Amino acid sequence: MNKNILLIVEGSVTEPSIFADVFLKYGFNTMVSGEKMDIEDAGQFEKFQYSLEKNNVVIIQGPRNRIHDFLNLYNENEMSIERAFSYPYAFFSGIFLIYDVDHNDCDDVEEMYKKFADETTGMLLLSSPCIEVIADYKRERGESRYSHLSEYATDINEHYKGATNKFIVDNFNDLMLYFLDKNYKDFKESNVMEHPNKIVEFINNYNDRINCKNKEQSYVIYRYFSTVVYVAIAYANGLTREIDNYENVYSFFKGK
Repeated sequence: MNKNILLIVEGSVTEPSIFADVFLKYGFNTMVSGEKMDIEDAGQFEKFQYSLEKNNVVIIQGPRNRIHDFLNLYNENEMSIERAFSYPYAFFSGIFLIYDVDHNDCDDVEEMYKKFADETTGMLLLSSPCIEVIADYKRERGESRYSHLSEYATDINEHYKGATNKFIVDNFNDLMLYFLDKNYKDFKESNVMEHPNKIVEFINNYNDRINCKNKEQSYVIYRYFSTVVYVAIAYANGLTREIDNYENVYSFFKGK
């Protein structure tokens, strides 16, 4: 039976572009929605043409661009991911929320993961500080202070002369190997499905958020740079059935 995977992403351009290209390369039937998820208008998504010969991936932009705002909307409406779609319950065998750490407070990050910690109903996959960290490949970064996350993204884009997304897609397997190995060593965890929880702990232990009365003066000191987006690819490709699956996932990216 074919799998249907749902990716709820934070951005309207970068994330859909990257993951549509990546999953297409892995042989999935990839569909990007032009609509934005709105839990107050359940069932607003068009029915895609699902393939019977391939596994399917649907990529949709989430209802809010930051974890804090997403949580507020979630709590106000007692939301479940299923409510936001016209699909039957359990239509998607895996649901992943791909979000940036951004300037969110530690409590927000922990609460978001507690609500979205299961891939069958929604698992949060964080990138610290943001999705562009994937391109921050083997660069030695120490403590970095940013008042706006765009400062970090701009630095990465300048390094790649405006072709960050292309670099990520063209080198995706090597980049995933790097972060997979980094996190395996940091977390000391051979089950990659536990990595999304572990990265929350590392982010909240190492990054400091300084909130000022004037929000424009608030900033974050980033000390932990990593991502766990490889979890969605590993799960979608059926590589996480065994508990000790690190070697299987590593071999998959190594062989691509």
